Amino acid sequence: MLYKLLVSFMQKNVHGSIVWIVTTLFVVYSFCLNTAASVFTNTIQKSLHISDTNISLAMSAFILGFACMQIPAGYLLDKYNSKFIVSGGIAILAIGNIMTSYASNTVLLALSNLVQGIGASFAFIAIGVLIAQWFRAQLFPILFGLTQAISCISAGIIHYLFLWELQVHSWNQLYRILALFGFILLALSFAFIKSPSNYQFQENISFKKSIQAVINKSQLILCALAAATSFGVLLAYAGFWYIKIQAYYSVQNMEAALIGGLIFAGMGVGAPLLGWLSDIAKSRKMIIHMSLILGVMTLLMGIYLPHYQLQTLLIIKIISFLIGFFLSGAMLFYTMVSETSTNETRGTALSVTNTAVFLFNTIMIFIPGLFITVSSPVFFTFLWLLPFFVMISLLLLYFIKDTGQFK
Repeated sequence: MLYKLLVSFMQKNVHGSIVWIVTTLFVVYSFCLNTAASVFTNTIQKSLHISDTNISLAMSAFILGFACMQIPAGYLLDKYNSKFIVSGGIAILAIGNIMTSYASNTVLLALSNLVQGIGASFAFIAIGVLIAQWFRAQLFPILFGLTQAISCISAGIIHYLFLWELQVHSWNQLYRILALFGFILLALSFAFIKSPSNYQFQENISFKKSIQAVINKSQLILCALAAATSFGVLLAYAGFWYIKIQAYYSVQNMEAALIGGLIFAGMGVGAPLLGWLSDIAKSRKMIIHMSLILGVMTLLMGIYLPHYQLQTLLIIKIISFLIGFFLSGAMLFYTMVSETSTNETRGTALSVTNTAVFLFNTIMIFIPGLFITVSSPVFFTFLWLLPFFVMISLLLLYFIKDTGQFK
């Protein structure tokens, strides 16, 4: 039924479908590079003969560029022609790849990663803005979720290919190939991406007024905080803490990789499916509420249930998929932000929300470790903070009004 719904709307909206596909490729491109540090770091460090500290600082420049440009990117997508803004982001990302391929020291590597981060900051916000422009509101959570699913699945496949290709090619060559893909994507962007001719932009406002318009709407701020304390927690667990837990229980690397992949697989299945269910239920809040409650339960089991002794690790594999599936319901907060916003502030509102998620994700990677002491050396003793903050998200949900105009 979901498949037929998507096919029906895409046949009626061919150009919008092409815009969605091209922009989704941009999201995949940026997401793969955002998470590529885990693949390339050791190889680049050995090649350039730089210290652990310097390689960490250089690669983290990507995060700095991404964070600093996120909100301005949303504002630019609200104010100017999407063709030039999206194409500009792709071009900057591709140029950053070229710079990285020729980097010969820490400074140049850091600068190239900074440029990449700036370019990548446009992708996630662009897909949200363009879906809202081209498709009915009921399709926003489904298409937005599908983009997340495609980016997660593609990242896993592409990272595996990176590891395989590094055996026969240098990291410099791979970054040049990535740059070539970027320029091909740039050509597609110039050819197809645009806003609909009948899309009504509201009056142009300054960056300051755009930020003020978002901040002054308590519902947008509550959605941003609720998304940060739920989806941000999921990203921290999926991207960092689950590895620590499995290492503590001596899970083999291949099994650990499979378990991590199942978390992202759950996110990929859950995000569009739960969005579709929110359309059927005619309520975003109800689906978020149910999914986060179940997500808290599975997250607690994933952290504390003593199931690692089983040789097949079947229980943790099922639970990991369910963690990703249920907590992906938090992505509906992005839908609520889009539906609460106007045409002139949607990009800014989505970027504020994504910045909150991004920052809280980073915080949750470090905070549990700060509690570790000589008397309490076991790190996961303090991972109760993860489900605790998801509960905070549920509390915030009670103060958020439901959105959506369902027909």
